[in-house]
Amino acid sequence: MAHYSGIILTGGASRRMGTDKALLELGGRPVIARLSDELGQLAGSTIIACGPRQRQEYSGLGLQQVADVYPGCGPLAGLHAALSHTQHEWNLIAACDLPFASAEFLRYILGTHTEAQTHTGSSNQGSGADAAVAVSREGRVQPLLGLYHKRVVPVLEAALAAGNYRFMDCLNKLDVLYVPESGFIPADPSAPSPVFNMNTPEDYAAAAAMVQ
Repeated sequence: MAHYSGIILTGGASRRMGTDKALLELGGRPVIARLSDELGQLAGSTIIACGPRQRQEYSGLGLQQVADVYPGCGPLAGLHAALSHTQHEWNLIAACDLPFASAEFLRYILGTHTEAQTHTGSSNQGSGADAAVAVSREGRVQPLLGLYHKRVVPVLEAALAAGNYRFMDCLNKLDVLYVPESGFIPADPSAPSPVFNMNTPEDYAAAAAMVQ
């Protein structure tokens, strides 16, 4: 598993939440610490894409923080900055608004990706030559949970330089494998969805209720 680097995406303005989502506690632990533990099970090293500046609040994790080259340009800028600094060609990514992203689900993405790479051309969803990202049971693409190759950096940089910060526009220019959550069978059937999105105080209350 040391063939991968891990990336935790933070740095969002958290306007709807009103506070830094990465530092919200679930089950007695900050979300960012939970994600660090999950990625650490798979990645040889993990870095934090921290937005426009490094955060003292994250320093206790002992992970490298990488600031955006294009500050204020959203998660596209965070991924660009992180991929420009990672040690491995392939990188596992999880964002802090996905508090239940798990090593178990990322292993599922890795397995699905490996199978697609072995049978290139057999999938009408792409082989995943550049990336593999999660798709919720409701069919919503979640580009901030998955696997990215460093070769996508020029595509991200071109979009950022052009002022196009829409993540899906970038994905449409890449060979992406879309991995359905519906194919994932967790060891604990009662576990929260790994693609549960937490952006508002109401979302946080719901997430907290899931881990009580």
